[in-house]
Formats: sequence, structure tokens, C-alpha cells
Amino acid sequence: MNGNRFPVRAGAVGLVLGLLACRPVFAIGWGELVILFVVIAFLLGPILLKLARAWSAFQESQKKKRD
Repeated sequence: MNGNRFPVRAGAVGLVLGLLACRPVFAIGWGELVILFVVIAFLLGPILLKLARAWSAFQESQKKKRD
């Protein structure tokens, strides 16, 4: 019975080793991280600022309704 499972194990091991060998390697330095952070902040900053202002205005309106 164990003899029948050997080809399956060998195939699985070969597949796993092949996938591990072909896995991409990402090498990102501090410069790239800073650029990425600046781009994300530039793109999402205005949206988040507008959302924060709207949330603050909403909280103020809810506070005025309670009083």
C-alpha cells in the first residue's frame, strides 16, 4: 500500500520545491518605502482630511440636536 503513495509524494514534493524556487523576491529599500509612503499620503490625504472634517461636522450636529 505504501508503494502506491510514493509517486504522489514525489510529485507533491517536486511541485512544492518548484513553487518555492520560482517565488518572486521583493527587495525594497528605505528610499522606495519613503516614496511609497509619500505617494499614498498624497493620494489618500485629501480624502481622509475631507472625511475627518465631515465626521467632525456630523458629531457637532448630533451634539446640537441633543442639547
